Amino acid sequence: MTCDDATIASQLAASLPSMRWFADKGAGIVGVNLYDRASLPRDTAAEIALADVQLAGREASSQSPRYAVMIDAAGDDAAATPAVARWLLDLVLSGRSLSGRSGRFIGHATGHSAHAASVAPTGPVTVSPIGGDASNTSLVVRSGSTGWIIKLFRRCRAGIQPEVEVGEFFTASSPWQDTPRLYGWLEYVPAGDQLAATSTAIATVHEFAPGYTTGWDRLVGLLTAGNGLAGRSGDEVFGIVAALGRATGRMHRAFSMRPDIPAFAPESATPVGRQAAALRMSEHAQGVFALIESRLPYLEPTMASRLAAVLDARSKLAGRFDRLPSIALDCDNIRVHGDYHLGQLLVAEHESKLLVAEQGSVLVIDFEGEPGRTLAERREKTAAAKDVAGMCRSFDYLLRHVAKSSAKPYAAADLARLEACYLGAYREVALGQPWWPADPTTADALLAVFKLDKAIYELAYELNNRPDWIDVPLAAIE
Repeated sequence: MTCDDATIASQLAASLPSMRWFADKGAGIVGVNLYDRASLPRDTAAEIALADVQLAGREASSQSPRYAVMIDAAGDDAAATPAVARWLLDLVLSGRSLSGRSGRFIGHATGHSAHAASVAPTGPVTVSPIGGDASNTSLVVRSGSTGWIIKLFRRCRAGIQPEVEVGEFFTASSPWQDTPRLYGWLEYVPAGDQLAATSTAIATVHEFAPGYTTGWDRLVGLLTAGNGLAGRSGDEVFGIVAALGRATGRMHRAFSMRPDIPAFAPESATPVGRQAAALRMSEHAQGVFALIESRLPYLEPTMASRLAAVLDARSKLAGRFDRLPSIALDCDNIRVHGDYHLGQLLVAEHESKLLVAEQGSVLVIDFEGEPGRTLAERREKTAAAKDVAGMCRSFDYLLRHVAKSSAKPYAAADLARLEACYLGAYREVALGQPWWPADPTTADALLAVFKLDKAIYELAYELNNRPDWIDVPLAAIE
């Protein structure tokens, strides 16, 4: 490419607001500065660039958000092109690097990547974007009978990326096999600096698992085509939900099995720690309330009125988090998935494999954590209830989506039945484990706090990205 920085910056300023993964849609773009850029091999006709985006209303002293972009000669997003995908695979699986003007893009291959490297693509590749409703870019890349999953972290945050850290942990330090193996990752390192605190994960490469579909797609299909939770389709839904519950318990058990690795060693839940967690939840809620206040003038009257009622109750809602320190927990904090929902689970398409509920019937993916949280927050050890609450919230999204798309009525009783099925199966694995409360009342109280925290997080996400979905977390909060 021969475009100068100013041309590329202008093209990005115009195109970024329309990108699904751009997280700052609510703020106007004042300008774009290219922090670094590097030309990919000539046959890709593309570049990789790190772009700092200046936002309207953001204090000059605050750091501009940085995004990783793959752009072609026209300034368009080239991430999903076969040439770029193949370049990224080759760089990661070979462990080579590419120099930019201010740093290097370095490929890292895990020990598990030996097989992948031996069959690295030598012929044509095909690329299929997946998970279009996401804050990153995920691609299925195929070459012959071999496949990989590439995930591009569009928002660049320096530090240890949980997706990489957890992927390495499950690849090299855990017997748990119910997640696609991490083959490697692409990292950006500033010139003359090898510190993890300043390096940035740009992409990961995982093995591709054929014969699976997401839990979301599978359950939406069953509920839409069948008679809700009644009849044969209902039996299938409950069978899958129970399998998801057991899979969640096995994941948490795997997270807790290596006390010799500091980043994954379970820690006792202390009153001081619970107080700190409650304060973070309350502060996060206050930030979301401020966001609501700024958006009220731009929303249609009915929605604005409902959100105004939430603002009127902000003290009461934030006060719910004060209950966390008083919950008599007798369980450990552990590393968790952090952004757990039906789209993060892959369900085997063969019923016999699923109903046996053995290893491989359900796979867990995407350990990045909630994109709206800092990397430090995503890596914190916390109650396993965070993931369980996230899945319960996902069931609410599922039922409301089906109600909207198929004119089937939404029923709170259906949500209660799905939650009961999931929790019952989860407890088959979790009861007696040091990371789950022995007392059911304590577990319910803990879940209630984390459900509210998740619903408030969801409300901010929908306000920024999917206004048509605001009603789902809003109804839960109401």
